Amino acid sequence: MRTLITAHSGCENTPPNSRAFIETALSTGCDMLEIDLNRDGDRLYLSHDRADPAECLSFEDFLDLLEPHPEVRVNCDMKEDGCCGMVMRAANRRGMAPQIVFTGSAHTEEAEIRSSGGEFWYGIWDPDHLERAIASCLRTGAKIINLQSKIVTEETKARLDGLGLGFSCWTIDKEPEMRRLLTLGIYNITTRKPILAMKLRDEIQGGAGQCPGAHDELGGEAPAGHLVTGLCPLTYDELACGRRDSHLT
Repeated sequence: MRTLITAHSGCENTPPNSRAFIETALSTGCDMLEIDLNRDGDRLYLSHDRADPAECLSFEDFLDLLEPHPEVRVNCDMKEDGCCGMVMRAANRRGMAPQIVFTGSAHTEEAEIRSSGGEFWYGIWDPDHLERAIASCLRTGAKIINLQSKIVTEETKARLDGLGLGFSCWTIDKEPEMRRLLTLGIYNITTRKPILAMKLRDEIQGGAGQCPGAHDELGGEAPAGHLVTGLCPLTYDELACGRRDSHLT
């Protein structure tokens, strides 16, 4: 399988969690994009930290932008506990549940996420927690461990491959580390430089093709929204030179 490329919030020098970021990320042809979600009462808004919701893009407005792109999934990095149900209800109203992945403060809501059609990636920050993460994935059915790349070696990847699990690494912006992880063939790379990452993926792993979702490639049946093509609507040179659609400026 080809490694998925996730556009980190603020990719390609756009303001994080902004409309410009969403539109730019979607125009790169990335497989996924990452947003930060906070809550104010019954309203979800995009922001890494607590902020004035009136000054932030709402989750509903974000779904309006994502809805025309059913091939693209979103990593919802939850900054507060107890919000995953709100996310899934909003997504299910639009038939977008298969596009939703959760990381961050979502550990206590795994059962609700699965029952409502979303996917949970187990996140760790400490290398010593890898065994705990593996045990949790095998117990709950989660397929992906989201972590810093320093934990990923040929040995640890081979072990996860044998267990039907995969690695997702963040935030990979330097070319040498991108090359290392793409050569290893990990499941996902999250980066602020998706244009470069996709160019390197084509070089190292071959041309555009289907990038399966976790449950498709790693075991189990994938929802329809898990299949993405990795095809870029603009060429690498066009994007790198800044020749984006006028509505992105």
